[in-house]
Amino acid sequence: MLIRRFNALLFRHGMIQKQIEAEQGAPKPDPIRLFRLKRLRLVLKRSMRKIARIMAAEVARSRLAIVGGTDVARAAS
Repeated sequence: MLIRRFNALLFRHGMIQKQIEAEQGAPKPDPIRLFRLKRLRLVLKRSMRKIARIMAAEVARSRLAIVGGTDVARAAS
């Protein structure tokens, strides 16, 4: 579920980036629109970082469980 959310945020981040580039390439870029788009892009980045940290913690926990389970199996042998 986290991977889906992360991918959705990543896609949205890319779309916002394209809008920023289009606005910057306009003859008269709207500074307020640029500011809002950039702020939204930062919010998306923060959300992606948060999800990445959660996913990394889950991977670390699962690795510890596997290593812990292996040690117990070896000790029992």
